[in-house]
Amino acid sequence: MSSSPDTRRAFTLIELLVVIAIIGVLIGLTLSAVQKTREAAKRTECVNKLRQQGLAVLNYESAVGHLPPGAVQGPFPPFNVPDGVGHGMWVFLLPHLDQTPVASRYRLDRSYDHPDNQPAAAARLVVLMCPNGDPARAEEWENGRSGGVADYVPIDVNPFLADIGLIDAVANFESALPANKMAKLTDITDGTSNTILLAEANGRPGLAWASPLSPCGLRQVFAGSGGHHRNGTPVCLADGSCRFASDSIGIRVFGALSTRSGGETIGDW
Repeated sequence: MSSSPDTRRAFTLIELLVVIAIIGVLIGLTLSAVQKTREAAKRTECVNKLRQQGLAVLNYESAVGHLPPGAVQGPFPPFNVPDGVGHGMWVFLLPHLDQTPVASRYRLDRSYDHPDNQPAAAARLVVLMCPNGDPARAEEWENGRSGGVADYVPIDVNPFLADIGLIDAVANFESALPANKMAKLTDITDGTSNTILLAEANGRPGLAWASPLSPCGLRQVFAGSGGHHRNGTPVCLADGSCRFASDSIGIRVFGALSTRSGGETIGDW
């Protein structure tokens, strides 16, 4: 009688390569899902920060009867800011961002980068920093630019963009938070739900929150310029609501949303 041995067939090279390829695909899918989940979480955190900022602006308006200026370059008598002295919008909102100790140390009669203001201006205000930002870049910027950074800004709409056909020509290109002016909510005749109050500055690195250069140009803010988030940029509207503005809306619609009394027809976006 003969018996056949118990043999085990080994994997062929082709089978082994197929298994490795399948494992690689599964790992790729898993990493992609993890990255999307992380991005969604950071986007949500970013929108929540914008919501806090928008609430600070609206609380300021409720307290004093007008919106804060997007920036101030002296002379600016309403705040006793002398000639040649400049400040960013966030300086006036510090108490409404739970930063009263910083506000108490900040002097409006000195420019934001004056040595007397550095103890306050150097404060890192996490509520003004995008969670997707690069901490190392922020630290480098802070060390070289006289103050903690802010990734969120009021928008400055340059009429030249209408001259070259990128946005519609309107009678008033001012935003809800223009520099050296204090608008009221009633001045937002385009409707508070159709007017951007604040946006993340996707097209440039963080700027010192106390700097009068904080208002950002439309093309630098617009999501299509690329930035911290994929496929768009988060914005806060003048009614306090926050949305993620997709790249697909186009700069013309984004421009219409950025003026407070342009009279543009916007529709759904």
